[in-house]
Amino acid sequence: MNTEPHIIRTTGIVEAWKSAAELLLSDGDRFNLTVHITKPAATDETEVARFCHQRVAPRISKSVYDVANTIFPATGPFHSGDLQRFFSHYQKVYERGQKRHPQAWGTYFLRLIAFGKGKQNQLAKAIEGIANWTQKPRAAFVVHLSSSELDNPRLRGAPCWQYAQFIRNEDDVLSISAVYRSHDYFQKALGNFVGLTRLLRFVCQHSGMTPGTLTCLSTYASLQNQQAKTRQLIGMR
Repeated sequence: MNTEPHIIRTTGIVEAWKSAAELLLSDGDRFNLTVHITKPAATDETEVARFCHQRVAPRISKSVYDVANTIFPATGPFHSGDLQRFFSHYQKVYERGQKRHPQAWGTYFLRLIAFGKGKQNQLAKAIEGIANWTQKPRAAFVVHLSSSELDNPRLRGAPCWQYAQFIRNEDDVLSISAVYRSHDYFQKALGNFVGLTRLLRFVCQHSGMTPGTLTCLSTYASLQNQQAKTRQLIGMR
């Protein structure tokens, strides 16, 4: 299996997913796939629905938007205004959802705002630092989605997103880089790109930044043996 790093560079989310899926179709599953999206925040989320995996695999229970929601909720009335009001509201919403699936590992969103036994709000700390640090730091803000305290080593299953960095690459431009240990490009990657873009937009909104790029490193990228359905999905209108 190919371990040589490969970089895909596109403008939008859908184009990025299609390019990555086509690469995996032609070359097979691989390691070290980097997808760099230059203008993720310009994406209209409604166009993502055309490439939702449920169109070719209706028995899969979660849509592309359900996948995105595990990272960050879609824009609503609580997204603007007081941050603590937002965190309090959505922590209750996501915890109610978690109670319905007590055996599941959780959601990325809850790990962003209530991480580990101490329930640390990593996102609030990052926003505070980005908005108020005067040194204009580069690559200084990291959020973790996995730890030895919470997770055991596993061959399959979540959490696959390991960590992310917010990068202040210009005075008022903020970008995000995310690392996945294993990445399903048939059922998960497109929704992940949507969720990460929502997260970037939100952090920029509350820290006075302009959204920049989204870079995703998939340490292992695969189609989960769904090559035929992936080809069908790419060709849909």
